Amino acid sequence: MRRLLSVFVAFIFFVLGMPAVHANTLITLSAPTTRLADGRFINNDLAISVSPGGKFGELFVNPGRGVRSWLIDPAFIEEVLDLADGYVYLDAEGKEVTVESFDFAQQWFNLLVLRSRGDQVVALTYGSPSLSYLKKYAPGELGVYNRLSQQRLKTLMGREVSAPGATVLDSKNPALVARNSYTPMRKVIRVVNDLVKTPEVENLRLGIAKTLNPKLEGDAAVAITKSYFNEIQSTQKKIRVSPGNYTITTANYDLPVTVINDFAQEVLVDLDITTTNSRVITGAVPRITVPANSQTQIQVPLEVIASGETVLRLQLLTPEGNLIGEVERIPLRLAVISPITTWFTTGMAIILLLAAVIQSVRRIRRRKQSE
Repeated sequence: MRRLLSVFVAFIFFVLGMPAVHANTLITLSAPTTRLADGRFINNDLAISVSPGGKFGELFVNPGRGVRSWLIDPAFIEEVLDLADGYVYLDAEGKEVTVESFDFAQQWFNLLVLRSRGDQVVALTYGSPSLSYLKKYAPGELGVYNRLSQQRLKTLMGREVSAPGATVLDSKNPALVARNSYTPMRKVIRVVNDLVKTPEVENLRLGIAKTLNPKLEGDAAVAITKSYFNEIQSTQKKIRVSPGNYTITTANYDLPVTVINDFAQEVLVDLDITTTNSRVITGAVPRITVPANSQTQIQVPLEVIASGETVLRLQLLTPEGNLIGEVERIPLRLAVISPITTWFTTGMAIILLLAAVIQSVRRIRRRKQSE
């Protein structure tokens, strides 16, 4: 009996001395991006952080017991997985260093999936941007980021995940360069994404959210923001009007104009045409369909009013009427005699002829009178 009592007391002390197994452990997986828009990394910090002994590499050594909740930034996971099959980073001198493969990245992710199985997983807003900034200046875009963040993390983890909530990792403002560049980048890429639904365009639309991470600072913020700005400018030029320079020698002419589409998706666009003066009148052009990775030639009806020089301004529009790309200016040299000019010239010639006839008649009469 005493032995049983001793065992029972020892068991009670053992249980009381154990840590609570139901303590809620919150694990956050997020870091400021180190990847440029073209896929290169500005340093090797991410690879080091998921290696054994690194900040995130040590995470699974003692991930905590009991109830765990994971706050995971899908942008962070995508960048980790991008390391697995090889990557390029810039060293301290700005030179490219190529890593053929990095097995630790895939191993780290596999362990994450295993350890988080059965736990609650919540998606963070893609790139962990300043939520207070987005709520103030781009609330609609924040909704897009949150929706796509949940979708992407669900696909990556192969399981259901919760949508981003109101969690704010850092209430500081983004870097100044990001704040100055975000709105023009957002406006351009949103219009492009409304027209084109390719992964390339969606990645850029989501990617600019990473520039708003409050922990992205200094030279890193400048380099990454600049890379996205340049990439977006290049992307919008994938749908464009081919340049040209023409001489028109007839009063009515169908000007051939080529619209180029370098996207991997068919696009529908409208063409707005204006001129720098009234020497030429342009006709309407129907909606243009341009196949993926192709080009389409259309005919722009022209009616020449007067000879001289003018410039056509061609601006592509989405079916919703939003401007896309840059204005293409096509110089025209008008070397024709329009009907109005012909009538005027003919009329003047007739008047001069009549004047000459009248003058001749008068001379003849004067001679007769003098005789």
